[in-house]
Amino acid sequence: MSAINGITPGAVYDSTERAQGKGFAVGTKGFDHNGKEYLYCLVAASQNLVSGNVVSLCSTAGVMFTATIYATGAPAPGTGMPLGVVVASITASASTYIWVQVYGSANVSITDATASNLPGHLVIPASVSGAVRASGVATASSFIEGMVFTVTASTGSTGAMFLSYPRLTAA
Repeated sequence: MSAINGITPGAVYDSTERAQGKGFAVGTKGFDHNGKEYLYCLVAASQNLVSGNVVSLCSTAGVMFTATIYATGAPAPGTGMPLGVVVASITASASTYIWVQVYGSANVSITDATASNLPGHLVIPASVSGAVRASGVATASSFIEGMVFTVTASTGSTGAMFLSYPRLTAA
């Protein structure tokens, strides 16, 4: 996997632009001028992703690093599925190419009315696809490891979090 410094994280490319030589190879690792780390991904079929959406990074139809919005509900324990956060200047639909952030401070979609979206609480998927919330309990059977609130977050917005290669895990 190659790495590129000085990328433009919000860029979204379609297949026509890719045919013109714009964009990068899927799976390319990139760093912005703040040291945040991203992976260049293909957006999966039937997707409309916006900045802040939590996505799974898996292989779909033989293409590694395919971004699919993370579905609602508690994750299956022990999956280890890698996750990331969409950074896009426009809505990224199926078959476009985007940067997905995996390391550094990020703004992540927050939902579910709870007073628990506080630093130090476990982060779990929310009731809305692509969003997260704090669990409000000291432990959970499964949660998102490598994603932590850095300040108290409001519902229905984006919240400041720190990403360190987020993935699904079991307690």
